[in-house]
Amino acid sequence: MEPVNVIGAGMTSFGVLEDSITHLAEQASFEAMEQSQTLGQRFDHLIVGSQNPDEFVNIGHLSTLLADRLGIVPAGATRVETGPSSGSSAFEVGFTMIASGYSELVHVIGVEKMSEVDRGRASKILAKMMSYENETRYGATPTALAAMVARRYMHDYGLTRNELSLVPVKAHRNGAKNSLAHFQKEITVEKVSTARVVAEPLTLFDCCPTSDGAASIVLASNRMVRDLGLKDQAVRVLGVGHGTDYHAVQHRLSMTSFSATITASEKAFKMAKILSTVR
Repeated sequence: MEPVNVIGAGMTSFGVLEDSITHLAEQASFEAMEQSQTLGQRFDHLIVGSQNPDEFVNIGHLSTLLADRLGIVPAGATRVETGPSSGSSAFEVGFTMIASGYSELVHVIGVEKMSEVDRGRASKILAKMMSYENETRYGATPTALAAMVARRYMHDYGLTRNELSLVPVKAHRNGAKNSLAHFQKEITVEKVSTARVVAEPLTLFDCCPTSDGAASIVLASNRMVRDLGLKDQAVRVLGVGHGTDYHAVQHRLSMTSFSATITASEKAFKMAKILSTVR
């Protein structure tokens, strides 16, 4: 397997933004290309991760459109979609292209533009990632299933409502330190615990918002790193992993342990030659 290197990265701010999905992708991409000194270089492939741009922004061939807008035609262009993990999967595809020797310079973009539709429409679009046969046709929603998981976790491990609130408190504390974050204000345990209930026991601050934004990474082979003179800047990718679980929550062995995450982590640790302790 050939070594894979990150040689540039770019990111937009996140939130409800005025910019179009293509403009967001351009902002992140040009930042990554400037950092990696690849503006004007011949890319082998563009990989785009985006969940349902067909329905959110009425664009059905986003990868080729972005290849054109970024000026990297005739590079191959592919969109990858794995629900909320689409960006990670796009990175994985770019990684494997270089690791296999198929490509030497790959541009990876993750981009979403969800604010084009109202919240109700956005919820219906996102619910399509669930099992229709076993869940959504009976009225289940992503938030409702997350609430079931949280309730079961609280039951099995004795977690209190205030302890559960520490998760969004930590997330908002980190966001307050990040000028690109959707939310940049700290919150308290009391504010989380007493906020409006969305799906018991989850309150407003337990639930993520729909957000607009983009991130981009340039991946390169060792030869390309040498040709660009970026040896001191390149960051070697030690390992990646990917896993799945049964689609419907009712078919999974556990509601409080995500086996897909465990599988993916163990694969990444094994590739990186790091002892896995996730189990």
